[in-house]
Amino acid sequence: MTMPVPAIRPASTSTSPTLAVRRRRLPALTFAFALALTGCGGGSADGTDAERASAGSVDDAFGSVDIRKAERVVALSVSDADAALSVGVVPVAMTEAPVEPVMPWAEETIDELGGDDPELFHWSTEDTIPFEDIAAWEPDLILATGTIIGKDTHDQLSEIAPTLGTAKENTPDSWQSQAERVSTVLDAKDQGDKAIDTAQTAIDDAAKDHPDLTDRSFLVALFHSPDEVGVLTDRDSATVQFFSELGLTLDPVADKMADGSVPDSLSLEKLDVLQSDILVGYFPDPELRKKYDGVPTFSSLPAVEGGHFYQPTDEEWRGLRSVSALALPEIVGPIAEKLDTAAVGS
Repeated sequence: MTMPVPAIRPASTSTSPTLAVRRRRLPALTFAFALALTGCGGGSADGTDAERASAGSVDDAFGSVDIRKAERVVALSVSDADAALSVGVVPVAMTEAPVEPVMPWAEETIDELGGDDPELFHWSTEDTIPFEDIAAWEPDLILATGTIIGKDTHDQLSEIAPTLGTAKENTPDSWQSQAERVSTVLDAKDQGDKAIDTAQTAIDDAAKDHPDLTDRSFLVALFHSPDEVGVLTDRDSATVQFFSELGLTLDPVADKMADGSVPDSLSLEKLDVLQSDILVGYFPDPELRKKYDGVPTFSSLPAVEGGHFYQPTDEEWRGLRSVSALALPEIVGPIAEKLDTAAVGS
């Protein structure tokens, strides 16, 4: 079970004017007309169906997608966009990131690659996916490897264009698997392998530079309301894998939360179960941190009292929740430094 993560979005739905990537809306098209434009399954720029088939395919939980040099990619998650960007493909449209619509590493890569700025869109549940807009962008490939969608949604997206979902149903790809699968389907596996190697080297170097992290237990908590705290329990999540690769160990209470023997959504009275060596806690609202400092069950936690509490910035949290080969070289060093400080404590 994963902790509930409410959408963390800017106060305004408009994109900051300082960002190179701007939100633009295409003229509204009906879903049926847009399908007529794209064709059932979407065209690819790399030649005939026979040529694509000869190049191979990439399997997902619901089928397979032919390898193609796609030119009009729609990314259904932040990490999907990162995976495409890491091999030189700028999406025609991509999900906007919470906190800030486009993360710095993505913005920088888009600027370097040039071309048109991607359209930005937001969705929170499967029934809010903007199918008509996606069809209007005339994609030749849709990426959904970094988010969980059901078969019905996958089928509906596949009517617009070939859609690469997760390798396993109900499980987002790890950052390594995502980078490998996305680069393969985009016929850019060599570039994908290079991006993976660069990211893995950054993690390995950070772990080597911070031996105090080895075998320290950790928990990740989201302080999203004044009276309830969510805890990340999924060992397969990219966030847990990130911390684990730095040498940390997920606290055993997370497994009890995952199997239901301990709630993974904690009331203030139950915060004392957070007994890990290091506690990673994110506050989407800074005022909530002030409130929790006055809550005895929080302020008396060993990690809080002993200075073993790491509070990610908005940007760090977004990177942790959407780990990608593109983001890792940018975020792993600063985060490892702060985790090291938390490991040593006050």
